[in-house]
Amino acid sequence: MMLPMIFIGFLLANALIKSRYIKYTNIPMALLTKKAYLPVTCSSALTFYFFNSWTGVGVLSTLFRDKIINERHVIVTVLIAMLPKGLHSVLFFQIPVAIAVLGYSIGLLLLAIELLVFSLIAFLGIIIGRRLFQQEPCVCKMEGEAGEGSEELEEAEKPEETKKQNKYKKWISHIGAVFAKTLYDFAKVAVVLIPTTILFLAIFNYGLIGYFEGLFRPLMSAINLPDVAIIVFTASFLSQVAVLSVAGTVIALEEITVLQTLLMLFIARILHLGLGYVKTSFPTNIALFGKSLGTRVTCIEFITVESGLFSVIIILLLIQSFL
Repeated sequence: MMLPMIFIGFLLANALIKSRYIKYTNIPMALLTKKAYLPVTCSSALTFYFFNSWTGVGVLSTLFRDKIINERHVIVTVLIAMLPKGLHSVLFFQIPVAIAVLGYSIGLLLLAIELLVFSLIAFLGIIIGRRLFQQEPCVCKMEGEAGEGSEELEEAEKPEETKKQNKYKKWISHIGAVFAKTLYDFAKVAVVLIPTTILFLAIFNYGLIGYFEGLFRPLMSAINLPDVAIIVFTASFLSQVAVLSVAGTVIALEEITVLQTLLMLFIARILHLGLGYVKTSFPTNIALFGKSLGTRVTCIEFITVESGLFSVIIILLLIQSFL
């Protein structure tokens, strides 16, 4: 399921990069890039992070490879992208399941705290951008905008039949270029991602889940969680929706408090996202940005997100100790 989504994301990214309408995608996130002193072209990537993270990273990597933005712009944009990515996750995936399974109070509280963490990371990115860049970033033209006026003027002077033929050839050329670029980007990611995924599946099939169950069992009593919470942690290796579904069953079977529920869910969230960064984000970023920048981007994402969620766990434990 992941590979088709990656292919569709890259296809949309390359199609939009080639389109003259790419400039309009700057508008929704223009305020964020303006506050961070980023080039306005970065707001296109932020916009697409909200709809499809693979499209967002595809646009960002294309901007970087075309030298429209530099490494610092990429890193700051990735930090700010935590806000649209967090909104996408909460609105399109977690809200329906969280409210249905956990109820309005716990479900909305869980999502509000998570969204707050992602918002703070984005705010950190804005602060870093304001320290790194000048107040008025240069506005670089996208591929679809460059020389647009002169091309249209030359086209208007040609005969009608010639214009139709040229328009047809131009469309064919653009479509071919988009698919060629998409296949190239997808192949680079798939070559790295498929072996990594197979390796992780093999590891889990050979009893790593049982190892983690033994590892977490002593932790349960230390943080005042029932042993059945291990099932929720195990579900974190599958998906966040699986975590929420299993958590609903645990809440129904065990009499646990709101704090215990939030603690259990945020520990599972750390495990789920941590595995995702190692299994998916790391090979994808290396394939798209190169070893050096790809490693730095993954490490920065991992450290900021995991540290933010770990801080929530510490706060919940402190509150629990005083009650």
